[in-house]
Amino acid sequence: MSHRHFCDFAGHWWECNGAALRRGDTERSVCMCGGCRLPLEDGDHAHCKNRVELVACPEHREEERRRTEEARKEYDRRAAEFGFDGKWARMKALPDGPEKHALAEEIVEWLFGDGDKQEAGA
Repeated sequence: MSHRHFCDFAGHWWECNGAALRRGDTERSVCMCGGCRLPLEDGDHAHCKNRVELVACPEHREEERRRTEEARKEYDRRAAEFGFDGKWARMKALPDGPEKHALAEEIVEWLFGDGDKQEAGA
């Protein structure tokens, strides 16, 4: 009995035989129902919620891994350029107050701000 996953990398459905290789793993693992936490191959899960797991299909898995690694390296580069580790440690050590608040705002803006505007201004 097989079930389907959605390939979140390429945007299509694919048939799975009961075990899949997930992001960050080196070995395939049994597919579990997100609703009842039992293996998807055991019984009918039509009544369960969260029945679709997003997993890159075998065809796109290596490309997803490569792009994820590239994105991680780019994040690490930008974080070092921003001085993230030092600013984070300093912010955590500061007592509550305006200096801590200002540093927290700077960090949040860097993390969640408009990256296109930041890049354009650089």
